[in-house]
Amino acid sequence: MIIPALLGVVGLPAGFLLIRRVPTCPSSQSHDATSLSIVIPARNEEDNLPRLLRSIAASVAQPAEILVVDDASTDKTAPIARSLGATVITSAPLPDGWTGKAWACHQGAQRAIGNHLLFLDADTFFVDGGLDRLVVRWLRERDPRLVLSLLPYHAMSATYEQLSLFFNVLMAGGAGGFGLVSEPRLFGQSLLISKETYFAVGGHAAVRGFVLENLNLADLIGASGTRILCLGGRGTLHMRMFPEGLGQMSDSWTKAFIHGAAVSDSLVLASAVMWISALWSTAILLIVPRDYGRLGVAVVYLLLSLQLVWLARQLGSYRFLTCLLYPLPLAYYCAVFGRSAARRALRRKTVWRGREV
Repeated sequence: MIIPALLGVVGLPAGFLLIRRVPTCPSSQSHDATSLSIVIPARNEEDNLPRLLRSIAASVAQPAEILVVDDASTDKTAPIARSLGATVITSAPLPDGWTGKAWACHQGAQRAIGNHLLFLDADTFFVDGGLDRLVVRWLRERDPRLVLSLLPYHAMSATYEQLSLFFNVLMAGGAGGFGLVSEPRLFGQSLLISKETYFAVGGHAAVRGFVLENLNLADLIGASGTRILCLGGRGTLHMRMFPEGLGQMSDSWTKAFIHGAAVSDSLVLASAVMWISALWSTAILLIVPRDYGRLGVAVVYLLLSLQLVWLARQLGSYRFLTCLLYPLPLAYYCAVFGRSAARRALRRKTVWRGREV
């Protein structure tokens, strides 16, 4: 029984070091949001934009403007955005050394008239009253320099999306400050920041060449003495990330995750390694011929699965069966992470939205 006990002692605390609880925006009354400019970088987002723009239009609190920066789209992104009330900015050609998203966000911020900027990815959308809750939650802090970032709740409809389980958990643990070993950073899907603070730290121009610009921007914001608050998006801001299939999902995580690991805090990385090692060890010991205390291992396996249920359901519409069969999404995570690491070592780039990143 020593081995099962050791796995439990290592694995369960390591998981809670990464994420203890994911706070969300509480229910609240609406508030005037007219000083807010919403900036949406968009490249071939004709399928996603209508849902986001309609969710903003349905909010009680309305922003001063919605700016959709059309990043050389080849579909109907621009006309759809205009038809739904957004102001479309046609992006200038991408300069050398910039990522497409950073360049689009930079141009949107330059044109914005609001005192505050809300950057949103096109695949996000507000649930009923979500924008109102976001604005009121920010105002309750009574700190005009506060930077607020939400991790959108991952709304899934296809079975293959369940495989993203460990990516979402580890992203939340590494950037949200939701556990016991990490400080809040930023999530790339949403950022609410005063225009003054944004330009004071250099904005997206200061992180122009980084794939995960949010993490590098968080370092600049933190160095300036500005406080960062990260929350979960459940009940406020949701997302549907990968409607185009498993290939799209794999390419997205491939381009992002090895960069995130490279800039993660050492305590976060150590906790993640301990947790994943315990998860794998427990699963493997259940199927090896030699009996290492099979009943005890099975109990630890069940406890780790229940821990995953607790963590995952704060982040997305994950099923109980997905968590119970966690070796499947864990194997997918390791395979994609290994692919990303190999591409980085070979200096090969991943094609995303028609561009190499």
